[in-house]
Amino acid sequence: MKKPLNYLCFIVFAFVSLTIQAQDIKLPSPDFSTDLVSALKPGKDLGLSSGVSSAVEKENKSFASDIVGIMGGSDDDATKKLKINDRKKQRDGVLGKAFGSDTALQSYRKDVKKQIAPFKRKYKMATLIF
Repeated sequence: MKKPLNYLCFIVFAFVSLTIQAQDIKLPSPDFSTDLVSALKPGKDLGLSSGVSSAVEKENKSFASDIVGIMGGSDDDATKKLKINDRKKQRDGVLGKAFGSDTALQSYRKDVKKQIAPFKRKYKMATLIF
C-alpha cells in the first residue's frame, strides 16, 4: 500500500516540476513598445509646458526602445535585469531634471501607475520594468 502511494507521489511531483518553468526575459510582441510609450505619455491634466512635455515624451520613446533592445539581446537574464535597472535609474534622473518640481513628478508617476496596471497584466515583463 505504501509503495504505490510513493510511486504516485513521485509521478505527480515529476509532472508538476516539468511543467513549471521560470519566466525568461525575451523580446515581447511588437505592440509592447507602442503600448509602453502610450502608457508613459504625460496627460494634459498635468499642465506641463510644451518643452517639458516633449522632453518627457522623447525620454519615454528612448526608454521603450532601450528596454526592447535589452530584452531582445543575447545576454543572460541576470545581466538583462541589471541593464534594465540601470536604465530605470537613468530615466528617473532625466525625469527629475525635466519636471523640476517634486509635486509635478509625483503626479506624473501616479498617473503612469494607473495606466500601467492593465499593461502589467497584458505583458508580464512590464512587472520587471515598473
